[in-house]
Amino acid sequence: MSTVDAQVQSPIEGANQSATILQLAMAALRLTKVPATDSNNNHQQRLRPVISLSEVAYHDCYDDCWIVLYDRVYDITNFLRLHPGGHDVLVENAGRDATIAFLNAGHSTMAIKSLKLYEIGELPTNECIYRCVGKLTLTNLPD
Repeated sequence: MSTVDAQVQSPIEGANQSATILQLAMAALRLTKVPATDSNNNHQQRLRPVISLSEVAYHDCYDDCWIVLYDRVYDITNFLRLHPGGHDVLVENAGRDATIAFLNAGHSTMAIKSLKLYEIGELPTNECIYRCVGKLTLTNLPD
């Protein structure tokens, strides 16, 4: 057994008590989520990089356009020319949370499913509004 695979007791609350050193290190660097103890969780969570709102704010123009929808971060730079409603409405919300504008536009199911193509990460837990573990959360959020 290599040192990377060595089992250790996790100091992180809610973490698997036999997590590997590598898993704990990646969780500490926010590259992945800490392995959960709940074995009844049948759906596999996608590993998403954690991107803060302050980082998203740097990407606020036509040539570099990121937005936040439902606490997930999307790089929509290549989608701007394709957007049926024009690029102006997207650039107007660039670099910040655009969830309310997205909801008000009444997007189709296909538009919501296509979000996955542009997803690049998620907000840190302390910046989440819609996907709050242990707090109120919206139902029927897109995956």
